[in-house]
Parts: sequence; structure tokens; C-alpha cells
Amino acid sequence: MALVTPILLALAVAAPADAPPATRFKCADGGELHARFAQRDAQLVAIVDSGDGPHALPIRPWGGSGPVRLTWSDGQRTLTWSPGVRIMWMDGDVHRMCGRAEHRH
Repeated sequence: MALVTPILLALAVAAPADAPPATRFKCADGGELHARFAQRDAQLVAIVDSGDGPHALPIRPWGGSGPVRLTWSDGQRTLTWSPGVRIMWMDGDVHRMCGRAEHRH
């Protein structure tokens, strides 16, 4: 069972061949965050890679008060989007503020 879980997780996070490329976000600490979004079991999932491999985070309900914020979390890692294409990434003690990398139309 211990070997099966990492294999299943890798398969669940792997991008399908027709998936759009990840969006790059430049972070205040100089690093990058890569995120793409998919629908799994009728739920929006953020697939985020902060440099340590991809993590699939299910969307969490919005509280409905204050400015709109979209949040995805697996209980350990949290991705929060705020208007103005601001992204906050939290993973344990790591806290990164990021914005959309150069965008071309």
C-alpha cells in the first residue's frame, strides 16, 4: 500500500496531453510558481508547482464576505487568488506573494 499511494498521486497530478500549459507567477522572493487548473470529479483543482513537484489542491468554498478570494488547499498547502492577479502560496513555513509573469496576447 505504501508504494501504491505515491504512484497514484503521480498519476493524479500528471497533466493530460491536451492540458493547457501552466501559468507562471513571479514571486517577491525571486522564485516562480507554476499553476494550472483542471476539473476533476466536477471540482476545480489547482495543480501547483513551487519547485518541489506538482501538488493537486481542491478548491475550497468562499465565505461570501469581503473581497472575492479563491482558495485551493490540501490541508498542508494553500493557494489563494485575489483580484489583480495576486497569488499567495503557503506551504508550512513558506509564504510567497506572487504576481502574473509577463503576459502576451
